[in-house]
Amino acid sequence: MAIPRNDDDMFNFQGKLVDTVEANKVAWGIPNAAVDALAARRAEYEPLYHKAQNKGDRTAGDVTRHRNMRRVYEKEIRAFVAFYLSPNPAVPADMLVEMGIPRRDPKPTTVPPEYVGSLEPPNLILNWSKRAQVKVHFGVNPANERRNAKPVHIAGAKIWYRIESGPWVWIADDTNSPYDHYFSITEPQNVEYQAQWIDKKGRTGGFGDSAKCTVTP
Repeated sequence: MAIPRNDDDMFNFQGKLVDTVEANKVAWGIPNAAVDALAARRAEYEPLYHKAQNKGDRTAGDVTRHRNMRRVYEKEIRAFVAFYLSPNPAVPADMLVEMGIPRRDPKPTTVPPEYVGSLEPPNLILNWSKRAQVKVHFGVNPANERRNAKPVHIAGAKIWYRIESGPWVWIADDTNSPYDHYFSITEPQNVEYQAQWIDKKGRTGGFGDSAKCTVTP
């Protein structure tokens, strides 16, 4: 899926996409949590976009913050489309086109429901060298992203984390490694991650070994 390169076109594209999803989430069977997460990212992105476009009252930092947020937002849009829109038969093909999403393949490859569960779970490697951020590399070969293609018929991975030994919390469905996880913390936190594959129909596989790190503010 090609996301518009021009900032104004991107702004219009994402606004129409999120508005349409919010209006049709029940009919299309999209989980509230996934829609809420996308809307929350939109709420973070739009003020930064407006600030960066104000050429008379912006700083280099404003432009950089917008650029970084756009990169994160684009990745989450791609994952959302891959999991909840493109393969979803409840979403009319014409509405996909209206949202700027290519029509789905009329004859998709049939994948057995047990396929995703038969795969080795994704491996995890963490990079927490930056403060308040963890880069979660996931996949067959997360140590080398150039040789870390997803298994065939797999859309991406569902990523979970927990603080200390607390409950596991879903944070993202990501189509491409790595996933950048940001924190708002005032003291170091011990964090643990795990991940599972998701096929193109949203079916999940098992969990592999978890990975731990300590995030500093």
